[in-house]
Amino acid sequence: MIFIILLFILPAYNLVASYMNLQSKKEQIVKLQNQQKKLDAKTDAEKKFAQRLKDDNYVEKYARAKYYYSIDGENIYPAPNLLPK
Repeated sequence: MIFIILLFILPAYNLVASYMNLQSKKEQIVKLQNQQKKLDAKTDAEKKFAQRLKDDNYVEKYARAKYYYSIDGENIYPAPNLLPK
């Protein structure tokens, strides 16, 4: 009798443990997909910024705003939201 009970309990326990493992893996997949979306957006922003840095006018404006680079006799007044974050 005990052998028959064990025959049914062990597979049921294994099934429940597998189901719990599956649920945790699904949660992990969702978290990783969200992280991938964020990283893709960040990568796209960095690519756009790199593309802008190929433009000499943008590089000049960027250097003036970020590093307060100026020509002799020129005053620099920083403007908010000019630089990418």
